[in-house]
Amino acid sequence: MPILTPRFAAACALITAAAGVLAAQPALAATVPTPPAAVTTIKPVRVVPATTARLDATGHAWAPDAPYAHGGSYLTTTNTISHSYSSTLYKAIRRNPTGYSFPVAQPGTYFVDLFVAEISNIKPGQRVWDVTAEGKTAVANVDVVREAGQNRAWHVLFSAPVTDGVLDLGIVARAGLPLIDSIEVDYQGPQTSATTLFSDDFDGDAGTSPDAGRWGYDVGGGGWGNHELETYTDRPENASVDGSGNLAVTARPETFTGTDGITRNYTSARLSTASTFAFTYGTAQARIRTPKGKGLWPAFWALGSDMPLVGWPNCGELDVMETVGSTPNTAYQNIHGTLKTGPEWSLGTSAVLSSALSAGYHTYGLVWGPNALAITVDGRAYMTTSATDVAPANLWTFNHSFYLLIDLAVGGSWPGSPDSTTPFPAVMSVDYVHVTS
Repeated sequence: MPILTPRFAAACALITAAAGVLAAQPALAATVPTPPAAVTTIKPVRVVPATTARLDATGHAWAPDAPYAHGGSYLTTTNTISHSYSSTLYKAIRRNPTGYSFPVAQPGTYFVDLFVAEISNIKPGQRVWDVTAEGKTAVANVDVVREAGQNRAWHVLFSAPVTDGVLDLGIVARAGLPLIDSIEVDYQGPQTSATTLFSDDFDGDAGTSPDAGRWGYDVGGGGWGNHELETYTDRPENASVDGSGNLAVTARPETFTGTDGITRNYTSARLSTASTFAFTYGTAQARIRTPKGKGLWPAFWALGSDMPLVGWPNCGELDVMETVGSTPNTAYQNIHGTLKTGPEWSLGTSAVLSSALSAGYHTYGLVWGPNALAITVDGRAYMTTSATDVAPANLWTFNHSFYLLIDLAVGGSWPGSPDSTTPFPAVMSVDYVHVTS
């Protein structure tokens, strides 16, 4: 039975009183609308702008959005929508809605996934809109054609705390008329205000190791599955605070034999929160200046905490930032999961900036909630996807806890080996790592 929030209960009480006065006309009583279903801790609300329910590629039913939507009109498109196996969710469109109201079963933080695709032949800047949640700006200047291009599945993702029983969303047009496709609202957690889950600004004396209460190390020289050339160590020579509020992860050309007995000609560091911190959903950001040079491979990423039990790729992998020396202006974003039949599946894209990443600091971010995620560079999303977008044979292995990693690899199957032009020592400088919910 749907859970009634105070405002829905009051509305139903008025309807019930009116029905009592007109008891001699039961046909009118039969027209009383059923209150819209509420988002619960275990059941999301999924809606599509259509008069009948639709199924996504995973078999989930999406209900008509009319009980939740304010304003707007229905459109449909026959355009081919790329980057989703559930394109039917993008072909039904609500044109120019002013907002939505979603009842929720209890106070908490709720994760909102707006499915969008630009179906018209317009230019960036011609259709721009904001989203508010509970009266506050959640996302500003949504410009789908700028971010995704035309006829491509895209997501606008954010979290919002709700305390009054109903999540109220507003859609505010800046240019043109907003087009919203399907919407999923999930319970994220019990918090009703922004919460810092993890924070390290790397303050401390130059040459000291990063906080052992936050960071551990992966060590060894076995190639790490990528034919890498370095030995990772836990020495300050390879990972230390620089005295100016940064973590310096340093790759050095030196012959070194690790505790695994493997001798390599480079050393570096791979820091991990596997033994200190893991989180399920939220926003993770790291401000990083990457080194330049052939054969270098810096990364900021996350692995599923169940990796020791289920192995890779069953645990899932979220690559927020990777770059290689051969493409100095490009930050790569990738996610890796497993197929129902066992092997790996992956999805990736890239952000090509106007200058080399090594020329300055950039902020690399992950926006992650139940069944959807986005990866950002300097606040701009370059990759979005959801559990409904991937192939039915792909398992969505991203609904459990993950831990963070920062590393600077040398060589390997992707970047190739360093050469005489590669500057050493090479330093990956990390200003901060913050995780919030």
